[in-house]
Amino acid sequence: MRFSTTYSNREGTPLHSGHRSCTTSTSTIGRFANLLLVVIGALIVLTPHAGASAPTGASIAYNSRTVFVGTDASLTGAIRQIDMGPGKIGWIQGWKATGDSITWKTAVERAGDYKIAAILESSGEGCSVRVTIDGHAMSAGCADAGWNRVTAGVMHLPAGGHTIVVTSDGAKPPAKFFSLEFVRPAVEARLATVAQKQRPSTQWMIDAGYGVMFHWTSQSMPRMGPAKSYCDAVRDFDARRFADMVSAMGAGFVIFTTSHAGFYFPGPNPVIDSVLPGRTCPRDLVGDLADALGQHHIRLELYLNPGHDDTPWWQRTHFDEPDKSAYFRLWRQMVAQIGRQYGTRLAGFWFDDAAFTYYPFNPSWQELAAAARTGNPDRLLTFNSWILPKLSDFYDVYGGENAWWEPQYEDHQYLPPGGKGRYTGGPQQGLQAEILAIVNDDWGHFKQNQPIGPPKMSADAFVSKMKDAMSSGEVPVLDVEIYQDGTISPETLRLFQAIRNGLRP
Repeated sequence: MRFSTTYSNREGTPLHSGHRSCTTSTSTIGRFANLLLVVIGALIVLTPHAGASAPTGASIAYNSRTVFVGTDASLTGAIRQIDMGPGKIGWIQGWKATGDSITWKTAVERAGDYKIAAILESSGEGCSVRVTIDGHAMSAGCADAGWNRVTAGVMHLPAGGHTIVVTSDGAKPPAKFFSLEFVRPAVEARLATVAQKQRPSTQWMIDAGYGVMFHWTSQSMPRMGPAKSYCDAVRDFDARRFADMVSAMGAGFVIFTTSHAGFYFPGPNPVIDSVLPGRTCPRDLVGDLADALGQHHIRLELYLNPGHDDTPWWQRTHFDEPDKSAYFRLWRQMVAQIGRQYGTRLAGFWFDDAAFTYYPFNPSWQELAAAARTGNPDRLLTFNSWILPKLSDFYDVYGGENAWWEPQYEDHQYLPPGGKGRYTGGPQQGLQAEILAIVNDDWGHFKQNQPIGPPKMSADAFVSKMKDAMSSGEVPVLDVEIYQDGTISPETLRLFQAIRNGLRP
């Protein structure tokens, strides 16, 4: 997950403007003026009167959870939304005064009692938010450190239009505010029960010891010289040599990146071809990797990025349409096709940017999970929430994206020593714990004519941190830079051999 901190207005447009100069004839100006009068007249008819309760966000659903984010809100005071780039919805920050507010106009599908919660980052002692709906208010304390989901309470909401206002009524406003959620308690309980019945065991991850992740993508570079085209690199990738290497590293599973900055897939996929031809390859490298790794009893997961940084791809995904139904339908078709192709040979999916590209748009998480488990009901699912609380009950593993193994991102409070690896409480309650850390300089090797850099820590340091994690059932995953030919640096291989030996009983 990568993002910028460029500020934007609440529509998500960067706060800068471009200007053009032009010369226009008198007759052109006249025609333009007449056209403008027509447009203004139409707007007078079509624009709601001031004070009308025309919805500015999603309607509050009766049978599912509804999420509101700042993109659909009116912001007052110093509050601004973070611009995370195309296809991603960021949080709100810059809250300065009690008068600053976030306002949505919405409609409730059916009258009912709705639980109201917010995802936010605490500012410390005295942090509190106030939710007011049509003059009725309730508050939620947010003094606990870090990102959390805080509950304001349950409020009865009649059907029809409503105005929602979020302000701060404490000594400190939140440091960051991501979302406001509405769900009927009965619906929340039902969804949790359904998800629990479908949840596969994560014991094989714990038994595997640790995994390795490889960002091998269309941007991967060789040790020296020009890079091959993506499908040529797929064709020449030595799957058996790669599997032997992973076995020597001591890892029990691999998370292999299929799409990252550029959206490509290392094998056939007719759904991807229907969206944008030229983004798949004749050789089925995924199948070959699954078979080669399987010879060593090493499982394979696939990492999938939405592809929002790849403009030609992204423009064809229907994401830019106001209604995201077509986008999520395409997502389900594509992911189900991958699952169908590899069946039980594919042990898991690791979906990146789920907090910022999926969650804000109220998908059916149950339907996403069903698509992702096509061909293997025991397939483990990770919807990466970065360091935000879990997004739904319909996945299994907390991604634990940590980059450099920063202590502030670790949360062992709800992972008792000798536990089963699932969080017993807190923001990730119920999920299998995973910690993902970078070994070398970057997530992948994207620098031309440069060798892979040395590991960031010694083998002893890695072993110490990994033992600490594994004592609570948390599963370490180490991201390793990899050359385009599928090899890693000799120094990195020696590091993993030392790690393997250091973790032996």
